[in-house]
Amino acid sequence: MSSPQVHLSQSQYDRKTWWLLGLAIFIIIGFCVTVPTLYVALVRSGFLGDLLPPSAGPLLTGLVGLTALYCLLMIRQQSQINRIRRSMLVDQMELEQSRGRLAELTSLFQLGNTLHMDLPLETILEITVRRLASTLHSHDVSLFLYDPVSRKLPCKATFGLTARGAEPEVIVGEGAVGWVARHHEPIFMRVTDKDARFAKFFESHPDTGCVLLLPVTTEKRCVAVLQVCRAPKAEPFRLEHRDIGQLFADNVAAVIDRAQAMVRIRQTAAAAGAEAPPTGESATGPFRDVFLTAATSELKAPLSTIVAYSEVLDQNEGRMTPAMRKEFSDRLRTEAQRTMVLVDDVLDLVRLEMGRYLLDLHFTGVNEITRAAIDLARPLAEARGIAIDADLDPAIPDQHLDPAKLRQSILHLLRNAIRLSPAKGRVRLKTSLNEQGVQVEVHDAGPSIPSESAASVFELESIGERHGKRCGDGMGFGLHLARRFVELHGGQVGAGPSPDGGATFWLVLPRGDDLSNMIGTDPFAEELAKK
Repeated sequence: MSSPQVHLSQSQYDRKTWWLLGLAIFIIIGFCVTVPTLYVALVRSGFLGDLLPPSAGPLLTGLVGLTALYCLLMIRQQSQINRIRRSMLVDQMELEQSRGRLAELTSLFQLGNTLHMDLPLETILEITVRRLASTLHSHDVSLFLYDPVSRKLPCKATFGLTARGAEPEVIVGEGAVGWVARHHEPIFMRVTDKDARFAKFFESHPDTGCVLLLPVTTEKRCVAVLQVCRAPKAEPFRLEHRDIGQLFADNVAAVIDRAQAMVRIRQTAAAAGAEAPPTGESATGPFRDVFLTAATSELKAPLSTIVAYSEVLDQNEGRMTPAMRKEFSDRLRTEAQRTMVLVDDVLDLVRLEMGRYLLDLHFTGVNEITRAAIDLARPLAEARGIAIDADLDPAIPDQHLDPAKLRQSILHLLRNAIRLSPAKGRVRLKTSLNEQGVQVEVHDAGPSIPSESAASVFELESIGERHGKRCGDGMGFGLHLARRFVELHGGQVGAGPSPDGGATFWLVLPRGDDLSNMIGTDPFAEELAKK
């Protein structure tokens, strides 16, 4: 219910209440007037005779006085009831609005984890302080980010309605902010709490009437401290505000920690690149740096989600319905499976780079492998409302292939197309037999591929460099592995703009059962060729 509607309903209720109270007072006064009138009439008629009391005046006066006092008491009690009810209604509205904003923010960051949005740390901190100020109706919010090297808390983000200087850097353990960072416990103070442990806080913040200091922790580590202030004339914080703010801090902790880790990784990779050995030394250095950057970036997202969902399950186990627990367990299972796939990709990439990967060749058909890849990609497509159209050439003969790795290559092309296509779009997959060999094409309606980026989308370095829209959307090692596995089969991959918009990715395998292109790459291929 909106605020104007609530205000109108409250006014109507108050009017009805006062009308009823007025009617009750009118009945009481009428009763008090009727009784003396009847009494006087009986006295004058002589009906009471000798039963008439010696003096009836004080009795009647006392009755009228008591009636008046009782009516005044009823009016006073009704006024207090209305005031308490209005206060409770305002509190309920504020809590509902706070919960709504908190749910919106939580959904935003969970969506960011789901879509692997690589938001800069500064953006995340700015969103955090602004939304917390809106949620708790605060005039000033500051975020102190913990630096594990210096063990200090510099203020990295602020949002306030009053202009004042930046907050000074805080040492862990010193002052209210430092105490919260060390003990991982919130502080709730008002300016009237003269005996509070950190009452001196208000001397350096004269425009503050009450303050909440909230620890932002993940895995029992302090990531940051949130300082939330309200002006002296504003309504002071209450305990429910502290609880809502702490829930907010617990939800954004994993996101901030992940963003910090990414900053440290980029800084380390940049430093390693600056100290790269001269040409002629081992060439594993550049690959190692790019590989570690990409691997950490891809593995951090599902692992952070698993940790966050596990913590929510632990903290709210008694309050969750069976449907909510099932939803959380399904999400955990999905992220765990995704992590296993990423680990397999990492291991495959290491084996390929070390030259220790051998194909597991079987006599099978490309169309059969393509159908299996489509079945694996279909859940992702259905989740985004994307249809997969398949046009498979029945004339393609069976030949020696590694079904698992070729299926994985086609699956990476399909997932790339699905993730970059607009919702409720369409992805087309086509197999054909031509002069070049057996060709598999995947067309999507996503961003086109610039000519200068077409050759680099399959390179591992493009993941770290974020070169081009198609290279920077968190696709992990998929396209690079697809190229490496196809090349092991003696084939090649490519990409380019689609004639009707979007992009086209394709792979071409040698035609028929000619294993000559694989001899030398895989010793088992030479044995199969002799047979």
